[in-house]
Amino acid sequence: MPLSRPGFNYYVLILPLSRPGSDYQALSCPVIINNQFLLRILPPSACNMNQKGANLKDASKTVLRQCKYCGKHQKPRGLISHERSCKKTHSGKDADISRAYVFRKLGEKVEETLKSQKSTRSHPSMMELQAFIPDEFSDMHPFLSPDDNRDHLENGLGGDYATLDELLDGDVRTVYHPKSGKATTIQHFEDFMASRTKEDTSPRPPNEKPWLPFQTRLDFEIAALALECSMNRRQTNTLIELFQCAQQGKDRCTVQGYDELQKTWDLAAEKTTQFVTETIEVPYRDKTETFEVSYRPMWNWIEELVNDRRVVSKMEWHARRLYQYDKGTNVWNHFIDEPWTANRWWNIQDHLPNDGVPLCIIFYADKSKLSSFGTAKGYPVIARLANLPIEIRNGAGLGGGRVVGWHPIVREESDRSGKTDFVDFKCIVWHESTTKILLSIIELAKTGYRAICGDDILRRMYPLVFLKSADYEEQCVMCLIRGFGGLCPCPRCLIPKDELGAGTMGVLRTAQHALEILSQAEAATTKAEKEEVIKPFGMRPVFNVFFKLPLSDPYSAVSFDNLHFKFGGVWGDHIFPLLKTHIKNLPDGRAQSMKVDRCFQKFPRWSNIFLFAAYDALKIATDIAGYQLLQVLRSYLVVDMYSELHHQTAETIVAGRSSVRKMFDKIKIYDSLGSEIEKNWDFPKLHYYTHLFDDIEDKGILKGMSTMQNEKMHGPIRRIYLNRTNFKDIGDQITRIEHQSIVSGLIQGHLDLLDSIGRSDLEEDEDDVEDEDATCNNHFALGSGLKDITISELESQSILFARFHIRLSQFISELLPASGIVLPDQRYFTFTSHDKITPYQYLKVCYESLDTWNIETDLLRCNPSFRGEPRHDFVIFNSVDGPIFAELHYLFTCMVGEKTYPLAFVQPYKSISNRQRLQSDKDLGILRLQKESKTEFISVRSIIRGAVVIKDANEGLVWDVLDGDMFLRVVRDFPGYTSD
Repeated sequence: MPLSRPGFNYYVLILPLSRPGSDYQALSCPVIINNQFLLRILPPSACNMNQKGANLKDASKTVLRQCKYCGKHQKPRGLISHERSCKKTHSGKDADISRAYVFRKLGEKVEETLKSQKSTRSHPSMMELQAFIPDEFSDMHPFLSPDDNRDHLENGLGGDYATLDELLDGDVRTVYHPKSGKATTIQHFEDFMASRTKEDTSPRPPNEKPWLPFQTRLDFEIAALALECSMNRRQTNTLIELFQCAQQGKDRCTVQGYDELQKTWDLAAEKTTQFVTETIEVPYRDKTETFEVSYRPMWNWIEELVNDRRVVSKMEWHARRLYQYDKGTNVWNHFIDEPWTANRWWNIQDHLPNDGVPLCIIFYADKSKLSSFGTAKGYPVIARLANLPIEIRNGAGLGGGRVVGWHPIVREESDRSGKTDFVDFKCIVWHESTTKILLSIIELAKTGYRAICGDDILRRMYPLVFLKSADYEEQCVMCLIRGFGGLCPCPRCLIPKDELGAGTMGVLRTAQHALEILSQAEAATTKAEKEEVIKPFGMRPVFNVFFKLPLSDPYSAVSFDNLHFKFGGVWGDHIFPLLKTHIKNLPDGRAQSMKVDRCFQKFPRWSNIFLFAAYDALKIATDIAGYQLLQVLRSYLVVDMYSELHHQTAETIVAGRSSVRKMFDKIKIYDSLGSEIEKNWDFPKLHYYTHLFDDIEDKGILKGMSTMQNEKMHGPIRRIYLNRTNFKDIGDQITRIEHQSIVSGLIQGHLDLLDSIGRSDLEEDEDDVEDEDATCNNHFALGSGLKDITISELESQSILFARFHIRLSQFISELLPASGIVLPDQRYFTFTSHDKITPYQYLKVCYESLDTWNIETDLLRCNPSFRGEPRHDFVIFNSVDGPIFAELHYLFTCMVGEKTYPLAFVQPYKSISNRQRLQSDKDLGILRLQKESKTEFISVRSIIRGAVVIKDANEGLVWDVLDGDMFLRVVRDFPGYTSD
């Protein structure tokens, strides 16, 4: 309906919040009234309403955005360039009144009036609304602020039934959760990838002196340097003295010493949530023990993030399901990457109110050795927000991991260590301490918290623990189970202890079932009866703090951890030591061990190279069990590659689950062979593989669940302990210095923003890519160029280059016509031995990864003496017969007429046909290559990417587990060779 008064011409949209498919989140500054309907004010230019009855769908399809300098409305894609050109002439003319604020006030007045009148209408009348138009609007331009849905409004199509005129291969369809109010969108692949990198539209910091309370910027930068370098008092004073002696120009160093610096840091501490220390009391037998807990209130940390425009602009709030279009099969294939694309987020949003959005916390805790001998330990608790993209939340900067607590460490005394009641006591201390850390969000998790975030959007947020990142031992504490000593040692399910190696899954644990068991145990009259109730389930008689948080089931939240379950579990503790023992026990074990060591010296010491180093050391004729163990290793590597992919499709998840089953089957065969080397395969970290792909489907890719990014934060904590504490009462000292580091990063972030605003604005978006030429373009770049040489000089260097000019002439004369390029004078082109070419020894190849979907780069060498050794890297290049592996022998450019062509002289290797493959290659999933009889010329443009091939005489073994892209290419282009 239209709404107008002098100088004010808008349209008002009023819709029930329960309207199916209503896309109210797509509209800026919505005002929710009485939790029943939505009031929204839109200018005609944004709504494109020419008649009565215009609806919300019409508005959402044509939303424009207003230039903050001239007030005119522009299409979203042209807004940035328009604002840059407008800025100089309109600077300083921004409206003083926050439009979003005025909209909210309007809604509040309407809501207040309706409550007082007890109106029974579904929405207010036009007369009621007009009475509340603020006078401040009389001289304002029509306005639409940014909103949650700008990504799909700009790059996709609004409306539940919108389609593209022509679907392209790789197009992405996004189906949002029904409660989001967002319409399904379809985007071209390039637009989808671009939309995931949200632009930072942060305004100028309100305080143009963000270094305060430091008196000058130089004071802060000196203090930040001292903090970063972990300088002690003497070193800090020396640094300040040097700057005071050398200071020049306008800026001044006013800090007089270490004590003053620490006082200033204490003043700066107010810029972010500080640690508080409280005491908890926990009874143990006949006495009560007291512990100190240092923590940052969890909600205060969350508020900092959602109130920071730079951070909240990159957050995702609504669950969605993503599908990619395969034009060949006309099928939309489902895929998963971030947590909000996985099942758990969708299920959580099912249980939230229509206006609620989840704030998903990733919770990590683990003890850490601070001293070399392990006598001093720390117990940090680190939190991250899953609403942020993985590259932000896994970092340590703004929006990254934050130490939110410091657990007390219970002293292990000989008279009580290992006893059941003492272990229960330690668990109680852990959960009481965690209660303090989570206390500020427990009630909010039940009621939600309605607030205007840093992007001026009103949200009702529900904090919850979405994922708990921890090693197995810590998961047992988090879930309050007895671990490997219990009858059911898995934190996720009730699999019996003696079936952990069977490759099957037990009944899943749930919070509801655990509460029922605890309730039965509480009703027991004796300790023995209580033990009978809880012992079959491997539980501890302790109440779990996570039960207090809705939608934070502790058993669903714990996850597979690649760091401890793979590298420190199945591979590191089982397969690797067993393989070494099998090789050592061979009749020529010493010689075989030395051979494997020589292979290791050429490659990184990773699990996925051992198979290639030992494939011919353990043979079926000499050690059948050892040979079977190599097959176990191969199946383990296949599981590893599928599980670590950055985008999990329905196809890769099915293949991954199949590879897990095959791994367990091969382990059973190995175990049945009765090897003299004893190893128990019934252990929890192996069993956890049965939950691996469920975790990925529920919570997103494995990289987001790993403890790796959290354990990296132990390093800075350890350095603080070693360099900045007096080794007494270390908890308070470490949390104080760690807090200073956070404040330093916060100030530096504001300084960086201030500096960026001061730089000259570009009139238009610049193209980063240089003009394409024969040696450098989007796909490749040649480097390490040498001086020109004649072909005869090259031919004299080695028999490898015999008849080089004749063969080159033939290649060019065939290549150019086949590429649609006319030969000079339209006849066979001939090189002479006196013609010159330009050699290169370095090649950078850029390609779109099948795994990450981003542009990745390989740096390749073709050098007879690189760091004292010849290095001729392998590549994969396109041919009429499909992808072919080849070794680079020579990189060069040559002139044909007036044009330069980049070429490579290579030794091709072709895969051995399936019928000719060795049985051992089939068993171990090895792609063996055979050297071709002839070298060839290829265009550098035909090179797809680099490869690693382990050469052996006239053959080579492809290292297909180099990375996700290489693994997927081999599976796709050489089906049946490696993954069966």
